Amino acid sequence: MAKVKVYRTSGPSSYSTGGFTFDATDFKKVNRALVGIENDSAGNYHVEWSVSGNTITIKVSTISADTSTGAISATEVSDGTDLSSLYFDIVVEGV
Repeated sequence: MAKVKVYRTSGPSSYSTGGFTFDATDFKKVNRALVGIENDSAGNYHVEWSVSGNTITIKVSTISADTSTGAISATEVSDGTDLSSLYFDIVVEGV
């Protein structure tokens, strides 16, 4: 039977290009996950994630807007960026 659990983790103090990983150790296999940043009140970040087994890889991008055209773009944060002040909420469903 599938179960659901909510985790909270802080971001890494030195981000690695391609994303950081979170192991949902209460699960043998994660069927799906939902990731959000709890304390990004300015809305400057965007997250994407992928799942393999019980490991979730979280890729973080900054969002910027061109005020003259209205175009919005997202660029992955630089290698080595300190994201430790951010809290990531991760909802996991699996077995």
